[in-house]
Amino acid sequence: MKALLTLDSVLKTINQPLGEEDFLEPLELFLNDLKNEASLNTFGSIGIRQNIINKLQTRAKLYALVNQESLPPPSMPLVITGLPRSGTTFLLDLLHCDTRYRGPLAWEIFYPLPLATTKKQTRARIRRTNFDFRMIKVVVPNFDSIHPLHAEHPEECQLITSLDLRSIHFAYMARVPNYENYIKTCNFSSAMLWHSRFLSALERNNKPDTWLLKDPWHIQHIPEFLSAYPKACFVFTHRNPIEAIPSISSLSAGIRFGLSNHVDKNEIGLNSVSFWSHAMEKYLMDRSQIPENQIFDINFTDLVSDPMRQMRLMYSHFGLELTEENQDHMDRFFTESVTNKTPPHKYTLEEFGLTEKQVRERFKEYITEFDL
Repeated sequence: MKALLTLDSVLKTINQPLGEEDFLEPLELFLNDLKNEASLNTFGSIGIRQNIINKLQTRAKLYALVNQESLPPPSMPLVITGLPRSGTTFLLDLLHCDTRYRGPLAWEIFYPLPLATTKKQTRARIRRTNFDFRMIKVVVPNFDSIHPLHAEHPEECQLITSLDLRSIHFAYMARVPNYENYIKTCNFSSAMLWHSRFLSALERNNKPDTWLLKDPWHIQHIPEFLSAYPKACFVFTHRNPIEAIPSISSLSAGIRFGLSNHVDKNEIGLNSVSFWSHAMEKYLMDRSQIPENQIFDINFTDLVSDPMRQMRLMYSHFGLELTEENQDHMDRFFTESVTNKTPPHKYTLEEFGLTEKQVRERFKEYITEFDL
């Protein structure tokens, strides 16, 4: 199986124009790491290879669409970002209750093209996505307690930027140190180009007034994001890294245990601290490029204790009206989320070889800036 994971074999499998060659460098790094560093099991080799093929096939279809017709720029987004595991998914689902927003749904990200134009096509893609999710849960049985998967809920932008092979999504799946170091510092402009192309394509079915987006990794790419979406509004969630870092480490470890023969949890912990402290340092430098009236900050503890108060404050800050109807939708979602709460996601710093002092030191400026 490892012999199949080469750049030439992958490109021959696609055998279609893929547009600009920006994806080749990260793809080759990723494939080399899969071969030499990842220690994949059989399921991991098959699953990750198919994941790559699917992303490139979608890229080929999107590139063909871009060449066939001129796609107008997409609507400006409201983007939710912050450290991973800081309430961004809950906030995304809560805001998606507002009928004025449109988030890219999981099934639209997994199987976007050709666009579904009938209810029958939509139902078929939802079923196919749910099947994929069942397979993920077979490999990672406790995945729902870490990150619930729903075909008809909006999903993260990292699954869109993976069209350009620049995505933390791939580094969660396997030990790929050279690829991870590359995406830690690479320019993200080409990934945002494909991101905007993707949203423009979806808009041929339904153009929203505002896109609702979410990805923790956007904290590291504010200049590139603003270049693509200059009028974007940002909602930053803030959680103490002492809680966030072991949680994201646990997510990565859980996925890798299902796809690899060997997983080093101490290495995952150290890499999580290194990757996300670097991302946070860049965020603190680049945040000033965003106009203040396009920023709203939410503390994780405030979001958990009284989410609707945070919604009212956010809407007021952005000069938006929180209608009674949309507030009722949000209240209903919150009640249902409490009722249907999944088993708690358990993790500690110690299981990943980390200490509170170690994490505090690496995130010192961020913790001080936002009083965490």
